[in-house]
Amino acid sequence: MRRSILSVVGGLLAVAAMTALPAQAQAQGRGRTIPSQSEVNEAVRVQVQRNSLNCTVDSARFVGRNNEGRTLYEIACQGAPGFLLLDTDPAQTVNCIANNASVAVRRAENPEADVGAECTIASNLDVVSAVAPYAARAGLTCTVDQARWAGATSSGATRYEVGCANADGYWIDVNADGQIGSTLSCLEVVAAGQTCQFTTAEEQAAWIAALAAPSGRSCQATQGRRVGRNNDTGVTYYEVGCADGVGFMVRTNASNQFDGVIECAAASGIAGGCRFTEGTVVAAATAEQYQAQLASAGFACAYVSAGTPRQETSGDRRTVVEFECSDRPWGLVAFLPNGAGSPEQIDCLMAQARIGGCTLTTRADIIYQLQALAETRPSMASCQVEDFRMVGRLSAAQAEENMAGDVVELKCVGGEGFVAVVRPERTAIVQSQTCAVSADRGGTRCTLS
Repeated sequence: MRRSILSVVGGLLAVAAMTALPAQAQAQGRGRTIPSQSEVNEAVRVQVQRNSLNCTVDSARFVGRNNEGRTLYEIACQGAPGFLLLDTDPAQTVNCIANNASVAVRRAENPEADVGAECTIASNLDVVSAVAPYAARAGLTCTVDQARWAGATSSGATRYEVGCANADGYWIDVNADGQIGSTLSCLEVVAAGQTCQFTTAEEQAAWIAALAAPSGRSCQATQGRRVGRNNDTGVTYYEVGCADGVGFMVRTNASNQFDGVIECAAASGIAGGCRFTEGTVVAAATAEQYQAQLASAGFACAYVSAGTPRQETSGDRRTVVEFECSDRPWGLVAFLPNGAGSPEQIDCLMAQARIGGCTLTTRADIIYQLQALAETRPSMASCQVEDFRMVGRLSAAQAEENMAGDVVELKCVGGEGFVAVVRPERTAIVQSQTCAVSADRGGTRCTLS
């Protein structure tokens, strides 16, 4: 089915403007002979053919004549809504579902009002049966149990709302030729600030929770919403709130079929994250989830907090998370696999080169650690470390025995800087040269000093 496009982050749905209710169709008898049914059938056949109307006539009736002598008929169509037809040239038609909705509004406002012509053929009063074929042609699989005329769009399409048994409902736009124009779920309608009359919030929440059934994730649904759609991939995200307070998001593919569950602890990067689960609950669930992942990866961490996760842009697209650990003074950045790849850990010194640095472990924290190592090396004892730059890693094959480590430029307050090799376990500086000596020997050239 064709669907309107809605952006994942911060987009607004463009909903076609509604036109006014159709003018009431009126017909008045003028004392003329009422045509026989066979005459009505023939006149209707001619009118439908002459005006190329999209209707396989099921039945018809004479309604009356107006003051100009024009005849008004009611026509029922097979598998489609019927209409009133006035035999002008070209004929004027009014959709029966729209006409009767307008009549009901006028009658509710004034029970004594002259409401004009009404559709009365039984099949034209069965709105659900008339509209349900459109739902099937739109590719909807729900059981339609309610339907109504919802207006006309600025492009001339007729809009219907359908309610679905224990599921989300829809708006369906039908073009003049009977073809489906666009289909919007009521979750999309609500997200755009509009209203569906036949779909309750409880039905929507239950429908989203049911989407997650393949994952085994259970939920006594209390709230639900459509988060957004990625226009490039067709992936759509929904959120459900659960009675136990721990909700989640559901991801569907371009065919709106289940594609995965995202716990709120990992959903902060999706259009602002979950709204139905309290921040304290998400934080607690996040901490528990991350600690379990670190333990599974074999990474030691006396957990304090975690930063906002990001994803690698290439390769195995692992989740990258910075951690604050009370037993990791150099910080921790973990690369956690999402079904592919291997876990990896680096500290915040190496993170400057890999991901641009850390936030939970600050530059000042790293400078403090580097200063402590510099003070243990006599040739660097006079250096008050002011700044640092990660240069690269020196492997064992490139260095003397036990001299492998990370090459770092250190800027000293009021003096010349150093190029130093810091052991991978951060226990010592095993090599160091002043910036001048390093440059003279064709090594690293300092940029901070």
